[in-house]
Amino acid sequence: MSSVGQVPQEARAPGEPSSSPPAAIRWVRQRRPLLTALFVVAVLVVALLDGRPAADVLHPSAAAAFWLPWLLAVVGVWVRIWGAGNLRKNQEITRTGVYQMVRHPLYLGSLLMFLAFFIAVGDPWVGAGLWLAMVVLVYYPTMMDEEAHLAGLFPEQTAEYRHLPRLVPNLFRLPVALRTDRFTFRAAYANYGMRSLWFLPLLPVLLELLRRVE
Repeated sequence: MSSVGQVPQEARAPGEPSSSPPAAIRWVRQRRPLLTALFVVAVLVVALLDGRPAADVLHPSAAAAFWLPWLLAVVGVWVRIWGAGNLRKNQEITRTGVYQMVRHPLYLGSLLMFLAFFIAVGDPWVGAGLWLAMVVLVYYPTMMDEEAHLAGLFPEQTAEYRHLPRLVPNLFRLPVALRTDRFTFRAAYANYGMRSLWFLPLLPVLLELLRRVE
């Protein structure tokens, strides 16, 4: 979605910012895929220079290096598909299903998948640090700009979701999320949620390739 201009004062919902986000925030959002790719390249370069082998996620083990990347990956894919199946893009500010727990479930799902890769590709602490930097520098500004865009499209709905956390879901609202859920596979497919399933076979393949290179 493209950015929108300043919303007229009379159209703003209570608590909505009085001006559009700074140009730097819009710049980050418009270049999010490129900036994300740079962080992926950075974590790969650091891992190769460090010489630490990638985690072995093909052979079952009780070690965190095996189960934690899988846990993050599976939860991330699940959250992203659930969010995509409830999303009604450009029709409303979605407030059903997982959107009752967190404002940006699609970004949450993607970031959990990235974290699974970042901590498995080399030193997990270095990977987690680069991941956190990506969240702060790329995804947080992106979420702020997207919220401003939605506030311009649906000013009357903005106040209803401001109490929800941006990225860390409120698990106490899970019963409400399940009760309001309107997931459909058609919406999940149309909103590119289903293609995240490719990450599950891709993760072990990429890590195994890195193990052989290192």
